[in-house]
This record gives sequence, structure tokens and C-alpha cells, in this order.
Amino acid sequence: MANQVQGLDAAAFRSALAQFPSGVTIVTTRGAGGTPYGFTASSFAALSLDPPLILVCLDQGADCFPAFVAAEQFVVNIVTPEHAKLAMKFATKGENKFAHGSFESDENGHPILPDAAAVIRCELEEAVPGGDHVILIGRVRDARIGGGKPVTWYRGDFLHLGESVA
Repeated sequence: MANQVQGLDAAAFRSALAQFPSGVTIVTTRGAGGTPYGFTASSFAALSLDPPLILVCLDQGADCFPAFVAAEQFVVNIVTPEHAKLAMKFATKGENKFAHGSFESDENGHPILPDAAAVIRCELEEAVPGGDHVILIGRVRDARIGGGKPVTWYRGDFLHLGESVA
């Protein structure tokens, strides 16, 4: 029963979650050898103002999972509508993600999107197991606001701020 999760209809659960619009981020880091890694996440939130903490959730089956749980630092790039195709590439397993987009490196070599709505640089505070995901808790070390507006994910597609929902 692939559509049942402990008595819960998985398709119904997924459909219910799709009713909640959420922001879209591309989270990046670099491995010990300097290799860049990244993933798209809509499960991102502020956790604390004092100390400044955020959380982002990563699927344990993601190709980049080992790199992120071993990372000392990571970057959350809040994407704009112009990054929609790039966000889809970063959500695809096995894709050469950094062959696309105009990433720059910060002073520590971590990939950042210079035209992101915001860039939040973090130190990994803790990686907490959460079902089939891990919750990466980051201590914010730097935050920069860009000029673009963020995009949201709603009902399986991108929704631009100010757009009507059918």
C-alpha cells in the first residue's frame, strides 16, 4: 500500500500540505574538497531571534545529504521568480545543479545567488532527525537582503506574490 502511511492516505496528506503556500529556497554548501552541493527547500523557517536561528529540512535520501550533515556552514538563498527553473533543477536528484545559474562564492567559498531576494549565511548548529528528513538548524552569521521579491510554492507550482489563485 504505497499510498498509506501508518493508516494515513499519503496522497491526501500531500494534497493537504499543498494547500499551504511556502517560500522557496536554494540551500548551498561546499564539501571538504571544495565541491559545491545544494538542494531546493520549501521547508524553511525562522526558529529564534535570540540567538538568531533558522531551520531547513533536507530529505535523507538526497544526494547531498552526507555533505550537509558534515558541513560546518551553509547558505540559504531565498529565490525570486527568475530562479524558478533553477529551483526545479536543485530539486532534481542527480542533476548537475551548479552548471546552471549565476552563483558566486562568498569569502568561505560557499555558493550564493547574488540576485536572490535574501541570502542568509549560517553555521550548522545541529542536525536533528525528523522522519525521512533531517532538520538542519543554522546559527545565522550574516543576512543580506536583495532587490527581488520572493516566490512561493503552492499546489505543486510557483506562485508569484500578487498573483491571483484560481
